[in-house]
Amino acid sequence: MPKLSFQYVTGKAGAETLLRFLERRFRYHNADMWARLIRGGHVTVNGIAVAPDFQLRTRHKIVYERPPFREPAVDRRYTILFEDEHLLAVNKSGNMPTSPSGKYWDNCLVHIVQKDRALQRLHAVHRLDRETSGVNLLAKTRKAARILGQDFQTGKVEKTYLAILRGALPSAEVYVSAPLLEDRQGSVRIRQTISPRGRDARTRFELLARLPGASLARAVPLTGRTHQIRAHAHFLGYPVWGDKLYGCTDAEFLDWVQRERSEVHPRHLLHASALALWHPLTGHRLTIHAPAKGLMDEFLADAEPFAGNDKATVYTRRRESLDEA
Repeated sequence: MPKLSFQYVTGKAGAETLLRFLERRFRYHNADMWARLIRGGHVTVNGIAVAPDFQLRTRHKIVYERPPFREPAVDRRYTILFEDEHLLAVNKSGNMPTSPSGKYWDNCLVHIVQKDRALQRLHAVHRLDRETSGVNLLAKTRKAARILGQDFQTGKVEKTYLAILRGALPSAEVYVSAPLLEDRQGSVRIRQTISPRGRDARTRFELLARLPGASLARAVPLTGRTHQIRAHAHFLGYPVWGDKLYGCTDAEFLDWVQRERSEVHPRHLLHASALALWHPLTGHRLTIHAPAKGLMDEFLADAEPFAGNDKATVYTRRRESLDEA
């Protein structure tokens, strides 16, 4: 059975119980489920089964052995964009998580590519949300992963996205500087919220084309915060098309989570179109592009009636905008 292991570090708020840590850090289970898993021996601390109220200390090793579980299906399609002995960059689909999390273990990009290409190990040096398509960079060695991880953290990697936003973006360029903080007070705690107590977050949106009821935009995150583009688009009042987390109320999102396994939902239309980076071993500059032509097809399939617009004309003109982007 798959195992997840991590070393605990006491935070600013002080030590906490095993149950509280798991509930806070891994929100794909609620407190009752984590308590049952702990009591069932699926979670150990330093190799020993403990109670949910066990007090953690720094350097405690926590191991979660996941019980047998039928994973949700994903879109396993990807194309290789760049590969050498150190790196592997792929254009991933819009329904596949980058690395193991929650309900996904085998059905994630890292393990799918690793198995397909008979590689001993792959490292995810950054993550795209499950529904975000586009350039996902993987490392074949620990050294490459370590260097790239530092480059992502320090902003040395330039990221460019294409997004279809709901509504008409008011100007050709919009710059957002709004600190982001995890919303621990709301009922959907994975959502990021704008707060003066949050971490610096800056995004530039560039209008590429008008669509019926929407805008095609280039989004350039100038910092690297969780859900940054999606949170800033929502803050502007133009959420990413199809975004359940930031484009819906708490009640609507929680309802979607409950029904997700049995119903198909259009994904949010956000695509990682390019990465520009320094190769971690050779030092050469790399710019990796991922074609985004499917983005318009998905928009047309999900959009409301076009109020008299000819879909073929809209498609052709906007596809040209995508090609130019």
